[in-house]
Formats: sequence, C-alpha cells, structure tokens
Amino acid sequence: MSNLIEQDWEKDLIHTFDLNSDFSIKTVTLFDQTVKVYYLSSLVDLTSTLVTWDQVISATGEEDHSLARDLLPLEFTVDGSYQEVTDSLLKGKLIAKDPDSGKPLVLDADLWPLNRSISASENENPLQSSIDGFTEKLDTNIGLIRRRISNKELVIESYILGTNSHREIALIYMKNASNPKVVQSVKDRLNRNKHKDVIHVNGLLQVLEQPKYSLVPTYLTSELPGEAAQNLLDGKVVILMDLFPNAYSFPAIVKDLWSFKLDLNYPYLYLLFFRCIRIAGIAFAIIMPGLYVVLNSVNPELLRIQLAISVAKSREGVPYPSFVEVMLMLLLMEMVIEATIRLPKNIGPTITMVGGIILGQAIVQARLVSNLLIIILAATTISNFTMAGYLNTIGIRIFKYVVLVLSSIYGILGLQVAMIWLFIYFAALKTFSVPYLSLSTKGKSPDD
Repeated sequence: MSNLIEQDWEKDLIHTFDLNSDFSIKTVTLFDQTVKVYYLSSLVDLTSTLVTWDQVISATGEEDHSLARDLLPLEFTVDGSYQEVTDSLLKGKLIAKDPDSGKPLVLDADLWPLNRSISASENENPLQSSIDGFTEKLDTNIGLIRRRISNKELVIESYILGTNSHREIALIYMKNASNPKVVQSVKDRLNRNKHKDVIHVNGLLQVLEQPKYSLVPTYLTSELPGEAAQNLLDGKVVILMDLFPNAYSFPAIVKDLWSFKLDLNYPYLYLLFFRCIRIAGIAFAIIMPGLYVVLNSVNPELLRIQLAISVAKSREGVPYPSFVEVMLMLLLMEMVIEATIRLPKNIGPTITMVGGIILGQAIVQARLVSNLLIIILAATTISNFTMAGYLNTIGIRIFKYVVLVLSSIYGILGLQVAMIWLFIYFAALKTFSVPYLSLSTKGKSPDD
C-alpha cells in the first residue's frame, strides 16, 4: 500500500465503506473535466461545496484555470499510505481522483452544521458576567477564550487521540503563568497515551493517567468561557475536547471547593462574604448528619439538659435507631436529587418538589422520623450545593456517609477521626506534582 497508483485505491475505498449507507460516490465537472468524488453524506454538504468551487472559478475568470486550481481548498495529494485516505474521509473531507495522475486528492469540503450556536450556559448560572457558554465545536470554544485573553503568552496546542475513533483536543495554557512541570507532564502523558480512544471524559482521564478512585476530582469543569479564562490566568492548564461543551482545567486544588473565578466581578468584601458562606456550607454538609446521630444516640450528655430533653421528645415514637433514621432519609434525598436531574426540565422540579413535600409530611406524621431530622436533612442538602463546581458537591455527598458511619459507632471520637482522616487524605493528594492543599497553582498565594 505504499504506492497508491500501483494499487487500486478506489476499489479498496469502496470495499472498506461499502456497508455504510452514507458513503456516496458522485461525478462532478471541474475545470471542464469529469471528476469522481467520494465522501460521507452525513458529514459533507456536497451542494454547498460545489457552489463554493463555482464561485472561486468564476471569480478568477473562465479561462484562467491554473489560478483557480491554486485557490481551491486542496489540502494535499496523497502519496503515502491508504490509511491517509480513509482518515481524511472520516474527518469530513472530500476525496477526488486526479484526472491527470490518478492519485487521490483530499479537498476541504463544507460540512453540515453539527454544533449549536453560541448560547447561554445550560448547567451553570453566571451572575455579574457574560452569559455565553461553550459549544460542541472545538474551534468556536477556542475563539471564545481568545476573545477574553488577547495575550501572546497564550499557547494553544492541538492533539489527535485514539486509534479506532479519533478525537481532537486542544491543550491551552499561559506560558508566563502556568507551572512548566505541570505543562510538560500533561504533554508527556498525551503523547504517551495518544493511541487510547477518548469517547467520554473518563477516557481523557485515563490518557492523563488520573487516579481511578478519588474522593475529590483532580480537575475542574465549566461551561463558562470566563471561568476557563480565569483558570488559565491563575496558572491552570485547560483542555478542550471536540464535541464537548466544557472546559477541563488541571490541576484542582482545595481552594476550588469554595472559590468561583467569577467572584472577581464583585467587590472584595462581597467576595470574602460569599466564600465564607461556602466554607460554612462544606462544614455543615459533612458534619451535621453525623453530629445528629452523636447527640441522639451515642453522646447525648454533650447537650444541655433542656436541649437534650427537647431532642428526645422530637424522636418520641420513632421505631428506628437514629442511624437507620438518618441513613434512610439521606438515601431518599439522594434519589430526589437524581430524579430532579434526570427528569425533563418542564416537569422535573415540579414533581420532585411536590413529591418531597408530600413524602416528608407523611413520614413525619407516621412517626417514622423526627421533625428535627427533617430540619437537619434540609440544611444538609442546601449546604451541599453551596460549593463551587458540581463535581465537588458529589465528593462531599459521598464523604458524609463515612462521617455518619464512624459517628454512629464511636460517637464524637469517630466524628473527629473522620475529619482528621479527610485532612490527611487531602494532604497526600497530588495532581501533576501539585499538592491538593496548595492555595495557588502558581506556587504563591494570589491576591484574590
């Protein structure tokens, strides 16, 4: 297959894609010559492509075919392997047979619009900021970042990952802000594992050799170009994937639990207030379920007598131990959260809100749980979602069950041990040699 003239590349191409219904063969007229073209109709808009060619030819004059041939979007003439022909076809290129040499020509074609136009973010709510969000098309996403960072230090490198299914990604970083060790480590892993197919985000994490099991994510994800741009300015490395409307920023640090980059659009005092609220929310979400069990079942002597009596009265008639009571309600709330996410937007919030109110009221009236637990449950759920980034909320939701189990067994000592273990885990966690407990990926504490 080294010489595409000696072999019948057209026959091989037809044999390879014969079973595909979108594989098309057409005969078109170009420069007064009949040319056979091969393409995938699901990707290529042939009519629009021919119109573009006609405009180029007519603009240069009917007789000046040599100039028109130079202006056509000819990418290259394939002299090497047959694999180049098939790869180009799968990328939405148009393969034509050169009437003179018989070699395949790879032409850039007009593609069907596969991406949505720039619109507001679907899953994040930007305040005091622009409302545009990333799209599925890689070039558009890069342009959104370019508009926000007009700086010669911004570096954008392209990689093609995968063997069976190719995925184009962009590695973006600021030369004057990012950690060179982090950038080089990311590049080495991309080059070392570029043969791995990337169909989803987990595939990208495998290419970057991220830990399979981690309580907190080692990266940040955002639909907001402003958030991604600020991550770049803060020294992070951003990866964009074609057909994915998100930016993935590496590495994540503990500060990202409570720090939105768009907070910088507020006065400094307001910024501090919002971040203190989020830190308090993290503490509430982790501690409150376990503390309820401690004060009810294991160490009630920690409460003043009046409060202990009030808590005991709230559980009067409840047939289950406090651990079973809390675990049952937490799992029920997890189901409500998942149902809210999965149901259609026009009915999801209504069904889950009405179902939650009716179910909660019925459970209390049936004396299956206490009134105080309903308050604890509501406060814990609200606290979960005060954190920055949806992925961070999931890690905290998981860890509160560890705190709950240890608290139910060892009481206040178990609660303290669980919190100490969390800090030890954070202290041991590193991403691309950057400690998770760092306050900055630049190696120094920024002003914000």
